[in-house]
Amino acid sequence: MYQKFEDTGKISSNGQEFLIPSIFRPNDTRLKLSINTQTGLWQDFLSGETGNFIQLYSTIEGKTYHVSESELLIRSLFKNDITKIPQIREKVQKESSLSSNLEKVSAASYTSKDALVQKAWSFLYERKLFDLVDDNLYYFVEKEGRYKDRLIIPFMKNDVMFYFQARALGNCFPKYLNPSVDEDIAKPSNILYPYDDTAASLVVCEGPLDAIALHLQGINATCTMGCSVSETQMEILKDFDGDIILGYDNDEAGQRGIQKFDRLRKCKMMEEPFVCPPPVQFKDWNEAHIKDFDLMEWFSTKSFAYDYEYKIINSL
Repeated sequence: MYQKFEDTGKISSNGQEFLIPSIFRPNDTRLKLSINTQTGLWQDFLSGETGNFIQLYSTIEGKTYHVSESELLIRSLFKNDITKIPQIREKVQKESSLSSNLEKVSAASYTSKDALVQKAWSFLYERKLFDLVDDNLYYFVEKEGRYKDRLIIPFMKNDVMFYFQARALGNCFPKYLNPSVDEDIAKPSNILYPYDDTAASLVVCEGPLDAIALHLQGINATCTMGCSVSETQMEILKDFDGDIILGYDNDEAGQRGIQKFDRLRKCKMMEEPFVCPPPVQFKDWNEAHIKDFDLMEWFSTKSFAYDYEYKIINSL
């Protein structure tokens, strides 16, 4: 992708635009596609097409938006060093704002003598966030820097951590911290927790611990890092061919999140989603999972199309 544009493109006189030939019109010799070097937003003046950098990458590379987003996040997080994180422990690049002394926490970590690992293990075990059958689900703890004394919840793609969320294990404030690198790409509103692109359905919930709880019950799930879906996240979800089920929490914020999702999906000409909030006796999916509530059965019987009839009934 890049070498041919390095050869044919040029920086504008004001230094703010990178000009390349149109990718939509062959034989363009006038460099009619302009990419803003600060924001990544672009416009093709021959075709009239516009978009963000992930869309441009997706078009040029012939990949889906979701795959392109993941690849660019990995490059952003590790500055083009996408060395795999092995199953035991590995140095994570300094650019990710994590130290090189991350400690892995898995179901087998109950034997650890490290106090922070023990605290993280207890937190995860009490919330049933380990896979006790295959032991293939693991986390990390950080002992220094910005994320000191926090549980690191990794977002993995092809055995590579492309993003993470750091949760306080003590009295740290705020409770959650997100990576501070490359805010133009790696910001929460550009992220979705990894999910199966080929599944028949996808539950969209609020946070990664809820998504993990659903995964552990065999439910394909992602999260939007809160209940307010972004344009970028909707662009990614647009590529999903199955049914989307909105599983935001039972509160006013969750309802606003559903309404926003519905507005954006209409703009992108997506099918109507289904809705299925957590059972009312639980504050979220993880709490229901802790109580061994059958969430697979819940979704199979309590998911309803977010259509006109549903809206009327729920407004009464």
